[in-house]
Amino acid sequence: MALLRHMKTMTLLAAVLLLSACTAAGCKQGDPETERVHIGGQAWDLEVAADDVSIQQGLMHRPTIPDGTGMLFIFDRPEIHAFWMGHCLTDIDLIFVDVTGRIISLHEMKVESPQTPSETDWAYRQRMASYPSMLPAQLAIELPPGSIDRLGLKAGQSLELDIHRLRARTRR
Repeated sequence: MALLRHMKTMTLLAAVLLLSACTAAGCKQGDPETERVHIGGQAWDLEVAADDVSIQQGLMHRPTIPDGTGMLFIFDRPEIHAFWMGHCLTDIDLIFVDVTGRIISLHEMKVESPQTPSETDWAYRQRMASYPSMLPAQLAIELPPGSIDRLGLKAGQSLELDIHRLRARTRR
């Protein structure tokens, strides 16, 4: 357990340093890439997060997620992942998907209290709930709150996704 906590700490530290370096260097944001997918009989235009910076940023600081939109996280290899709601301003539904396109876990993530001025980044992160994939995930999909229930999504369902083509979009 201590090793897992240490690994999470090192991953978080690396992400913070990477985001800081990108901000300091003035990285160009531009329009995000999107991917149209069908989930629960509905078309979704999902912003693609396929590199370390965009994956770490996720949907932070956004007050809403318009219906029919969200974010598609494409990992370079299937692993157990965990998300958290740091700096998020709206609830988010989260779907983890394995290499076959099967839903392996779903979460209705709730907004956390904002970081206080006296709270360190470490303390802020430590008080957050963690939302794990439970099994190795190739993709994660974030949708507007209430989407999981509205679409009737369940673990074990298959999504019609071209996993191999999506996986080729990773940029690490």
